[in-house]
Amino acid sequence: MTMAEPEQVTEQERRALRGTITRFLTVGLVALVGIVASGGVLMSMNQRQIELIGHSYQVEREIANIRLAVARLVAVSREPHGRKGPSALLARAPVEAGLSLATERLSDLSRDNPRQQARIVMLTDAARKAERNASAGAVLDDTGGYLSPDPTVLVNRLCDVMAAEESRLLDLRIARLRDIDNGLYVILGLAGVLLAVVGALIFTTLRSYTRELSASHEALHEANEGLEAAVQERTAELKRANAEIQRFAYIVSHDLHSPLVNILGFTSELEAANAVLHAALDKARTERPDSIDPTTCVVIEEDMPEAIHFIRSSSAKMDRLINAILELSRLGHRTLRPQWIELGTLCHAVADTMQVRLAESGGELVLDEPMPEILSDRLSIEQIIANLVENAIKYAHRDRPPHVRVTARRSGPDVVIEVADNGRGISEKDHDRVFDLFRRSGPQDREGEGIGLAHVRGLAHRLGGTVALRSKPGVGSTFTVTLPVHYQAADPS
Repeated sequence: MTMAEPEQVTEQERRALRGTITRFLTVGLVALVGIVASGGVLMSMNQRQIELIGHSYQVEREIANIRLAVARLVAVSREPHGRKGPSALLARAPVEAGLSLATERLSDLSRDNPRQQARIVMLTDAARKAERNASAGAVLDDTGGYLSPDPTVLVNRLCDVMAAEESRLLDLRIARLRDIDNGLYVILGLAGVLLAVVGALIFTTLRSYTRELSASHEALHEANEGLEAAVQERTAELKRANAEIQRFAYIVSHDLHSPLVNILGFTSELEAANAVLHAALDKARTERPDSIDPTTCVVIEEDMPEAIHFIRSSSAKMDRLINAILELSRLGHRTLRPQWIELGTLCHAVADTMQVRLAESGGELVLDEPMPEILSDRLSIEQIIANLVENAIKYAHRDRPPHVRVTARRSGPDVVIEVADNGRGISEKDHDRVFDLFRRSGPQDREGEGIGLAHVRGLAHRLGGTVALRSKPGVGSTFTVTLPVHYQAADPS
């Protein structure tokens, strides 16, 4: 009894520590989420202001282009009368095109600014008047009077006014951008302070708990006399856990299969009933066609067969998934039996099992010999190679028959097995996830549940090896399995 009391106090302290740290972390996490959200909003505003600043620079550039185009147009139009003709028209055409393009761009850029739009109309009108009257040395206003002997004065004034407007907007947007940047700095500062505060609180709590734990260390050592009971209790827990695993396997293999069998059985009955309904419908069409409801025809001939097909295919898929999970569970607990294996002989055995699939696809399987020997688990290596070859045949390129090559070589203390194909390949972003359970890459147009490569990686890891992938979409894939020449079982302890 005296030994149980310190242990109980320690457990209470652990719970208190976990609660305190959880509260600190929760508060810090909520605050960080708010800060990150605020930072995201500010970053979005920052990006928007940068786009607006770039917009202002584009408007200023187009104003300058218009100013330059008008000056060049006036210069071309003022050529002496004797030099005017087709050559003058050819010289003026690109200038007019440049002016028109610059005016269109400026109008498009300023469509959200009504004042600038009004000035663009005036600017376009002034530019045309300048071009028409440049040869006379004057620009006419709307009443027919002369504004100035220089035809570019009105254009330049309008350009100056528009440039000043954009400069004002640019200054305003730059000021807003600075304010947003300052806000970001404040957000980052708050995040740093918050992290420091949360870290300090957690550190203080851990240090206090560590001191208390050190003080109770001697009392906990005295509890060693009850170690045998603790070991027995832990052993009982492990036995219970193992029994739970066995019960889980039983549930997967029996309790889940039984409803599936019932579903499939009732699906067959539905198919038979639908056949009876279909026959009755055909009879009604012959004897009393006026009494047939079109909706009923659609339900019997289309909806019910489609629903029955969906139920059957989904049930079959679930059955395959359950069987695959059960198989993985069994293999994970299988005892490995190392023996010397001739990889060439093993690969030939795998090739024999693939002949039917190769014949159906018109493919070819090439084994590069000689191959080395390896001390490992025969069944595991056979399953690794068979899975990789089967995938290479299954996911062949649609425009060519599969060509699969299996090689094996020594590399220091390891054996490197490669399975290369000319299939449709795997996208680089999927190179890692294709080894995850139930994950597949590319179009889901082939049968499979996404288990094969996960099984390959699990087997390779159990044998002390690794699996790597090199692939290029549309070209093919190469799976490289690296295994130790001499498999060494893990220490049971």
